[in-house]
Formats: sequence, structure tokens, C-alpha cells
Amino acid sequence: MLQFMSINQTPIRLADLLEGIRQPLPDITRPVWRFHDNFNDLLDFWLRRHGAFRSLMTDLSQALEEFGTDGPDIHEEEQLMEMWSLFREQLKQHQDVEDSVYFPVVLTLNPAFELAFERLSEDHDALLDCIAAVEDAEDSAGMMEAMLILNDKLLGHMEAEEDLVMPLVLETPPPLEFVVYDEDGNEVGGEDLLEDEDEDSLGYVTKN
Repeated sequence: MLQFMSINQTPIRLADLLEGIRQPLPDITRPVWRFHDNFNDLLDFWLRRHGAFRSLMTDLSQALEEFGTDGPDIHEEEQLMEMWSLFREQLKQHQDVEDSVYFPVVLTLNPAFELAFERLSEDHDALLDCIAAVEDAEDSAGMMEAMLILNDKLLGHMEAEEDLVMPLVLETPPPLEFVVYDEDGNEVGGEDLLEDEDEDSLGYVTKN
């Protein structure tokens, strides 16, 4: 348990992000996001990426819980390591794009929420600490404990992040929109955008 003492384990909430911010968040709740006039492909892509991380966490936790139940299995171990590497690398890419591309644009249009975005970025660092705790675990029990902490931390982070960002973006006049390019300079969107797994290979130019 000592290895977790220096880690911010507490899942962040929307109320934590908004603490001390006097400007109210636009009243646009989850059930109406996808029906809002300003909802677009990029927002759909962003939410789908979060959905993919939720699914990956579920699969990873289940695979770790079942690992070795039928005795040592090299193939099973390789699969688990491959899943973990995919999750870790894609989450890091996703957070980097949020911190360097998405959030600065949203913040420029909503400067009153600067403190909230600072807290989100700090929580990105805390998530990386949770990932490191999984990798540094000394045994399977410690790894499972670290995975449970990471799961709760990540799910809380994404929920709070969505509840902050989506109302701000949907309320932005004109609709917040990016032109997205692949490595070859081709504009991508719709299904092409949704299927791209390497966010770090995409370029973004805001139309606002």
C-alpha cells in the first residue's frame, strides 16, 4: 500500500474542476449532446475515443483477473502485455493531443475556465502516476489493486472532462470546428476520422 501513498488516487469530479470558478457552465446536459446543432464529427470522435478507453480498461481488468487461473500460459501473458501497451500508449497520445490541441482552443474561447483546464492537465499527470504504479507492482495482488485505482481514476476523469468540455464547446459561437489532416496532408473527417487510432499522427487547424 505504501507505493500508492504519493499518488493522487481520488477520482476527480466536475465540482472539483469548477471550484472557485464564478462563471456558470452552460446548461447542456449529456442526453442532448448528440442532438445539439453544434455537435460534429470531431466531438463524436473525441467521445468515441473515451468510449474505447472505457472498453479497454474493462478488458484489461478482466484479463488480469483471469490471468494464470489455468496455470502459466506464455500466449496469455503476451496478449495481456500487448493490451496493456496499446492502452498505455494510446492514452498518453490522447492526453497529449488534449493538452496541446483541444484544450488550448477551448480555453481561448472560454478564459474564465482556465483553472478547470489546469486541473484537468494535472489530473492527466496523476493518471500517468497510476499507470506507473501498475507497472511497478511487486506481485499480482499489488497489480490488481493498482488497476482498480487506475480504473476508478480514469473513469472519473473522463466523465468530469466530458461534463466540462462538451457544454463549453457546444455553446461556442460559431460551432467549434477543426480541420483535421493526416500525415500526408489530406483532410479527414467522418468515418475516416473515427477509424484513426493514432491521434498523434493527425494535424489540427481550428476554423474559429
